[in-house]
Amino acid sequence: MPSMYGWGGINFTYVKRLSCDFRDMETHCAEDRVKFMKDYTKEVSQIMLRSDNGRSVVREERLISWLPPQANWKKLNTDGASRGNPGLATAGGVIRDGEGQWCCGFALNIGHCTAPMAELWRVYYGLCIAWEKGITRLEVEVDSLMVVGFLHTGICDTHPLSFLIHLCHGFLTKDWEVRVTHVYREANRLADGLANYVFTLPLGLHTFDFIPSVLLDVFREDERSETRVHGKSVCKTFFRFE
Repeated sequence: MPSMYGWGGINFTYVKRLSCDFRDMETHCAEDRVKFMKDYTKEVSQIMLRSDNGRSVVREERLISWLPPQANWKKLNTDGASRGNPGLATAGGVIRDGEGQWCCGFALNIGHCTAPMAELWRVYYGLCIAWEKGITRLEVEVDSLMVVGFLHTGICDTHPLSFLIHLCHGFLTKDWEVRVTHVYREANRLADGLANYVFTLPLGLHTFDFIPSVLLDVFREDERSETRVHGKSVCKTFFRFE
């Protein structure tokens, strides 16, 4: 009876078919892996694309608190508020020492003006009051990057706000040490409170040797360095895979 096996008891036809089956299986597995990766990547990409046309909007958060100035320095925080741009506008500011104690405060009911102009008036009056108080080392914190940029780099004479920048520079170049830095609004709440409070007062400049009662809670929170969450949205771009 002829053997069903060839040389050495091996059926070469079966081995060839089995080998083809394994190759087909490997090919299918590879194809499946490629298909899976493509489908997965496409799905992730679609999720990202749905968020903002190819960009994912990610919210970044950090804890912010008001910090007192270093020893032998005073800190001026200023803020402005406007109801419309242009519209009714105010400015407010507070000067505190290295222990976080109130030195003086001011609030200006400006009347009708633009928001950028209100932002600059607050810095000008803050510098003016600090100079008159005989302060020789002053940290100025402003929550407007535009204002900080103007004060650091200047502005062309034809700009409608140039006269206010020149007034501020007149104080910045006097014989004292002044540092102007940007601060998040969460660390500027007391000045913001003054700017909003003065909407209830007559037009003009108002100074405060003592903390207005409506702002005592905010002052004490700053004194305790209580934090607030500052959040901002950041767009990140993702590539589409086909």
